[in-house]
Amino acid sequence: MISEIFSSIMGEGKFIGRRYIFVRFKGCPLNCIYCDEHVKDNLICRVEEIPGSGEFKEYDDINDNDKLIDVINKLKTPDLFAISFTGGEPLLYADKIKEYSKILHNLGYKTHLESNGMYPDRITFFDYASIDIKLLEHFVNMDIETYTKLYKNELKSIKKLYDLGSDVYAKVVIMGNTNPKVVENIAKDLSDIGDIMLCIQPVSSCLNIKTTPTNKKLLDIMELCGAHLKDNVICTSQMHKYLGML
Repeated sequence: MISEIFSSIMGEGKFIGRRYIFVRFKGCPLNCIYCDEHVKDNLICRVEEIPGSGEFKEYDDINDNDKLIDVINKLKTPDLFAISFTGGEPLLYADKIKEYSKILHNLGYKTHLESNGMYPDRITFFDYASIDIKLLEHFVNMDIETYTKLYKNELKSIKKLYDLGSDVYAKVVIMGNTNPKVVENIAKDLSDIGDIMLCIQPVSSCLNIKTTPTNKKLLDIMELCGAHLKDNVICTSQMHKYLGML
C-alpha cells in the first residue's frame, strides 16, 4: 500500500519549498506519459530515515497505524509544514487515509492530499489539497468521453474540498503542444467554484516527452488564466528535481 516515506521539500505547487513528510502510496488507474512513480516491489516500503541521505531502510509494507505514526514522529523536524499523502493515487486507499488523518490531526499534524481527483466520492477533509487536472495530451489514445468524465470528476473533487474548508488548489502540467485556450477554460471553471489557485507547471523532460513549452507559452497561459483568476495563477517547475532531492 505505502511505497515510500521520506522528509523533503514540496517541489511544486502553492506550497513549493515547504518542508513535508511524504507518504507515497502505490498504484494509479491512470497512465500519464510523464508519470515519475516507479514501484519496484509491492511488498516493500522504503523509508529514508536520515533526510537528504539518499539511503533507505526497507520494511515490510507499512500499513499498521502505530508503525506509520512511529516513522512520521521520527522524521518530524521543527520546520515541518504538513504530511503529504501522495502517489500514485492515494485515494485508492481512502478509508485507510481517513483513519491516518484522524490520528495525525489528534497529534497536531496538518495533512495534505495530492490526488488526480478522479474519485470525488472518496474525498474527505484535509488541511491542504492539490488536484492535478489532466489534459487530453497527457495520455496515449484516451477517448474524449473518458477524458470528459475524468475532468468533471476533478472539478467535483475540487469543489467538495473547497466546500469542506480545505485549502485546495489545482495544478496543470503544460506540454509543448498544450492549447492555451484549453487551460483558460480550466481557469474559468475554477473561478466558478471559488477562490482557487491554479498552478501551471511546465512538464519535466523525460524519455516520453518530445517537446516542452516555451517561456512565451507559459506567460501567455498565465495571462489568459488571469482574466478569470486575477493574480491567483502561479508557474512552478518541479524544484526538487533541479535540486536533486526526493
